[in-house]
Amino acid sequence: MALMDNEEAKKGKKTYDLKLIRWLFGYTRPYRTAMFLALVFMIITAALELTVPYIAKLAVDKYIYPSWRIAELSDKDTDRKLVLDIKDKYSNLVVPINQNSYLIDMSEIDNEDRHNLEKLGLVSKERYLAINQSGLSAQDYKKVNTIVSNNKSIFKETGAYDYISYTSLGQLSRSELLVLRSDEIKQVVRLASLLLLCLLGVFIFSTLYTYILNYSGHKIMHRMRVNVFSHILKLPQTFFDKNPVGRLSTRVTNDVNAINEMYTSVMVQFFKDILVVIGVFVVMYFMNKTLTVFVFILTLLMLIFASLFRMKLKTVYRDVRISIAKLNAFVQESVRGIILIKLYNKEIENFQKFKGINSENYKANMDQLWVYATFRPFIEFTSVFTVAFILWYGGLKVLTLDLTLGALIAYLYYVRLLFRPIMELAEKYNIFQSAAAATENLYELVNATPEENSGRNEGEIKGEIEFKNIWFSYDDKEWVLKNISFKLNPGETVALVGLTGSGKTTIVNLILRFYEAQKGEILLDGVNIRNYNPNFLRDNISAVFQDLFLFGKNTSDGNEQSTNNMPSIRNMSRLAQSDRNLISSGEKQLVSISQAFSKNAKFMILDEATSNIDANIEKRIQETIRKNGNGTTTLIIAHRLSNVREADRILVIHKGEITESGNHASLLAQKGIYFNLYNLQNEIHRFSTLPS
Repeated sequence: MALMDNEEAKKGKKTYDLKLIRWLFGYTRPYRTAMFLALVFMIITAALELTVPYIAKLAVDKYIYPSWRIAELSDKDTDRKLVLDIKDKYSNLVVPINQNSYLIDMSEIDNEDRHNLEKLGLVSKERYLAINQSGLSAQDYKKVNTIVSNNKSIFKETGAYDYISYTSLGQLSRSELLVLRSDEIKQVVRLASLLLLCLLGVFIFSTLYTYILNYSGHKIMHRMRVNVFSHILKLPQTFFDKNPVGRLSTRVTNDVNAINEMYTSVMVQFFKDILVVIGVFVVMYFMNKTLTVFVFILTLLMLIFASLFRMKLKTVYRDVRISIAKLNAFVQESVRGIILIKLYNKEIENFQKFKGINSENYKANMDQLWVYATFRPFIEFTSVFTVAFILWYGGLKVLTLDLTLGALIAYLYYVRLLFRPIMELAEKYNIFQSAAAATENLYELVNATPEENSGRNEGEIKGEIEFKNIWFSYDDKEWVLKNISFKLNPGETVALVGLTGSGKTTIVNLILRFYEAQKGEILLDGVNIRNYNPNFLRDNISAVFQDLFLFGKNTSDGNEQSTNNMPSIRNMSRLAQSDRNLISSGEKQLVSISQAFSKNAKFMILDEATSNIDANIEKRIQETIRKNGNGTTTLIIAHRLSNVREADRILVIHKGEITESGNHASLLAQKGIYFNLYNLQNEIHRFSTLPS
């Protein structure tokens, strides 16, 4: 557990570097076209989202709220020059009323010119509805002329235009308003249709890029998981000795999922959010510079707070991960060892340990909750405060004619677009942190040096094995094997016996090249096994280990010959098709022995292969091995010396050295270690069979 804590702490200090990014983006190569399309659709979506409030502004300022106003010329030459310049610049938007006043359509004038007119107070606060009767059809002209004639007190005329103040429109009936504003109504309907199309476009393109991103993400995840698992299968045994199974399974499952979530939820989405934020500020700046500066300052304060939150969250998130890992490990350990807990009455002690670990997890989650409880309300408060500020300040600007009503409405919508990415910052940062840690883990895993896979890959194996002065250590500190030398001739059955920890299983691991000896050489048919391809070597060796593992149901390799080799033992076909959790350890050994025979290899290793099988079946297995050996070289490792009496030769290993060699009778005559082991086992057997 301490190792796990250290690893989690190390993760929290790491950050991305270029080699990790290059490795990660290497998986996107086959799907970059799809991801580019997703990016294009996302940009289109962002552009449409920015267009929606501007359409609303246009509808309000130009068509819903009357845009004509009266400009009065003052005695100042600068003011007069400004109005006359605007008259020349927008000749079709300026209608003379008399020598010193003009009717101006403010909706089509540039922001700068409009602002200058309003700032100098040259235009009226009152707005007017102007009707150009010369541009009407005969039927519309008749209707409008009738309305104007019936309401001469509130209508005024200048040239081809009839105009009426906005406040006077309330004196007209609804039907008269519909006639007078029929053109504006058509334009509003057109803009509403355009707005609906924009919203439909947002829906369609957001659906497309979401689907493409998730499709690409799942493809990338599938490819990455295949590559990672394929690499795991190529790693040497020393790697698995140092890395727990749970950690490796987490790499293949959770870590790959974390990277997929970053691909689909953060990477391109973050780019879209950046575009939206920049676009919002650009549009707002052109509508009103002063108000945009205030909004920018508030946004900057939010970003500073979000950055502080990010640093705090990094620590809190790491603590939560560590506490969850400790909690999961303890619960798993307790459930798997429940028999021992009950046997030694450790329920209360175990529960107290659980309460302590659970309290750590609770504290870590409370710290995380406090961070979120502070961050989100602050963002909400800032967002609401900004809206309130815009309503107050923007409302004053509307009243003082420095800002249009449509622009104020658009501002409120743009603020929503602006704060949405910041609100999502916490969630996206969590995803990014998980993906960053996952990328580092996977990169470290896939760059672990794989097992050497070269060398001789064909030829006939006779089964001769020879150890020449082998020295081996697992940790490069303490020698497990010391100057081991022996030879197994083709077709010979040799037993390897000794006390627990003397190095018997280590010899098997060296033969199969799960480990490499530091000194000496191992020869197979006179060739150093390092010159053989490991896969070819293992294809020609059958082995049954004392630590058995079956892969669930249908454990048979499909070779029915295994059943025929051992007809007198048990219905092997039934066992091979059984669920691994529903058969005993002895039955598992029977399945493993059966599968070992099915390979028909010239060299067989039986490492405590019958330790969980009763004596009667064990005897029949030994008879079957002798009968079906067919010249197979056999190495038997056993603690029960009764299993090796019939071996051609017995090697006694003690503290990593071969101390005795010979058959059963000659070793007993030597009265050495083998003699003592044999007598000790006979005494134990005799004592256990005494009548009670």
